[in-house]
Amino acid sequence: MSIPFANRPPSATWESIPLPGNPPATAWIWFKPATAPLAILLQIPAELFRNPATRPTLTLRGLLAAVGMDVRLVTVCVVYGSPLDPHQGLNPILDYPLTEPPAGGDPLIALHVHPMAVQPQPMVDVPYTPVVAAGYSGGMQNPMPASSTQIPPGADEILLRMAADWHASLQLEQQLDGMAKQLNATAQRLNGLNRELTPEESRFADSQDKREWQDARRWLRDAVAKISRFLKEHVVGITSAAGKRDSYELIFDQFVAPRRPFDGLVQADRDFSAYRKLLQTLLNNMNSAQGSAVQDAERKAQTLITRMAARVRAGKSKK
Repeated sequence: MSIPFANRPPSATWESIPLPGNPPATAWIWFKPATAPLAILLQIPAELFRNPATRPTLTLRGLLAAVGMDVRLVTVCVVYGSPLDPHQGLNPILDYPLTEPPAGGDPLIALHVHPMAVQPQPMVDVPYTPVVAAGYSGGMQNPMPASSTQIPPGADEILLRMAADWHASLQLEQQLDGMAKQLNATAQRLNGLNRELTPEESRFADSQDKREWQDARRWLRDAVAKISRFLKEHVVGITSAAGKRDSYELIFDQFVAPRRPFDGLVQADRDFSAYRKLLQTLLNNMNSAQGSAVQDAERKAQTLITRMAARVRAGKSKK
């Protein structure tokens, strides 16, 4: 019988678990790493995918079952660096077979767990006084008078859900910061590649090489423009004060963390969920921009430079 996540102590080292549907095959697991105490890390040995005798037909849903985790308690799955919203277990991608980790990429699968998976502290029964959260306007233009009738049904569950959305958002913000560093580094490499041909390259390159190099430079410029757009959105967009990020943090500190209902709670719940989804969308876009920049722009330019360098060497050797 699997141990509930709440009762699991943080792992001291990697542990092995059998993979569903293929008992001889095992994966590595780490519960509650120090950098993400509400997460489970998994690593599937790459050799399992290459050996027909042990190759697992493995899905995210199967992995969740293997670790005894209810898919409805998972807020975000990050597969080889790419985030996925399980949508309470309704996302069909959960049933797609997992592929081998990309060579040289992130080999980990991270399952970020809803705080409700951890037994909450008992709530103190205190008299309710409706208040308006400072700096927040969503759904609170016309606050109701102080009255117990203003407490929406299931207020405790709403506050727990908002706490889960906020913690998931903080994790996404950390991933966005890391992704922004990668994109900045990629943009610098692309800008360095976007150059005129050297005199020797121009001399030995044929007309097709030159046409392809101009196409490659367009790819480089387009990729940098896309990266710049998402970096700007990250710096001055939804995660900034202009995106109401500060007001969400204030609401969390003043009302959600201490479990204090307030006027506009239902609308705030929607807004917290929307903020998390916006972060997830931005992270998806940044991952996509990174992937296309490397695959479609950087690699193409590097291939052409290597080919033209070979032409230069061949041309010189004929003299």
